[in-house]
Amino acid sequence: MAKKKKGPFQSLLEQQLNTTPQQVRQQRVELMQEIQQLRGRPLVTYATNIEISAPGVPTFIHPQDIVPLTEVLDSVEGDALDFLLETPGGLAEVTVDIVNLLRPRFKHVSFIVPHFAMSAGTMLVMSGDEILMDHRSSLGAIDPQFMGPDGRPQPAQAILTGIDTIKKEVDANNGNLHPVYVPILRNVDPGRLQSALNASELSRVLVTDWLAKYKFREWSTHSSTGLPVEPADRQARAREIAENLCHHQNWLSHSRPIKIPELEQLRLKITDYGRIPELQQRIWALWVNLHFFMTSSNVYKVYESDSVELYKLALNQNQPAQIVPMPIPVGGPQSPAQAVAIAQFAIAGLKCKTCGTNYKVQLNFVPNVPLQAGSDPFPKSGNFTCRTCQTVHNLTGLKMQVEVSTKRPVVF
Repeated sequence: MAKKKKGPFQSLLEQQLNTTPQQVRQQRVELMQEIQQLRGRPLVTYATNIEISAPGVPTFIHPQDIVPLTEVLDSVEGDALDFLLETPGGLAEVTVDIVNLLRPRFKHVSFIVPHFAMSAGTMLVMSGDEILMDHRSSLGAIDPQFMGPDGRPQPAQAILTGIDTIKKEVDANNGNLHPVYVPILRNVDPGRLQSALNASELSRVLVTDWLAKYKFREWSTHSSTGLPVEPADRQARAREIAENLCHHQNWLSHSRPIKIPELEQLRLKITDYGRIPELQQRIWALWVNLHFFMTSSNVYKVYESDSVELYKLALNQNQPAQIVPMPIPVGGPQSPAQAVAIAQFAIAGLKCKTCGTNYKVQLNFVPNVPLQAGSDPFPKSGNFTCRTCQTVHNLTGLKMQVEVSTKRPVVF
């Protein structure tokens, strides 16, 4: 029996210590170019690291995305585009801005979803002429969410459904309100209710408009009757799909994955790229590379074409180590930016997660740099052992974080 080939994730893990972010990026460029050759059009990527969750880190569709997305879109040519998307969702209003970046520029836009595009991400996908997914891909419900009194997100339609249930019970009891509902209603903000109504309607209106205008514009004949498709037919089908995606009771959970079979039951045509093994292999390898790059380096947003690489980095999130600013060399440049460009090393603070002992770890960018006083050398194995409690810390992620921050490879 032939030995099974290693997957892209295992290969990246095995190479992690000896691979720089620039080399990982080069692998992505090669994969993007191969996908472009197969598809005959440029490819851009907008991906989010959902594993980072921290105050002030917008790991969702956010106004900050517009400038880097504009730069990436300006780097490609032609009037057709593939847009690889990974996002948990975000602001519907920003989704409108992204659609307005894409649709005036490109006559045909295809969205590739290798993993998931939820909530406002699903709304964005509905503005495409084509949606590419396979069995690993998911879209999501588009009912908007609000932050509840407990700080947790609550689906807007669940709030509205709850209020409707109370109203029906009051009507059935001759206008008498059951005491159990009193504390619930005290926490209901009428302005929030109206905002929930408005947000739900905005989701439906946007998706209806985009589907009718783009996804269904080449739909010319009814497959069941052979009759020509009228503009009203496109509008009605688009509205039906939007209502289904926005109806909370259909999905029961805002984060429930919606797969190809369920989307096709809604009469939404999906291109299953799993039927094209050569394309599927490269799309999956590209997504695995992006996932590895983001989770290894604390990058929370990636915006890329094969010629432009932009990203946002959440420093010191979920890491046992903290990067300490590099010293300016004596007699060196006067500005910190110039100093970083020629600095020979970086010092990272490390606090043992078991006993709390603090260390300083030195990472060199050129060979044979003298060890700074009070510092330990970055271990060639990537594993640092606490001298107090013998806990082993894997610092390969720290190495990549430093390399991403400085754009310089660490040497031993």
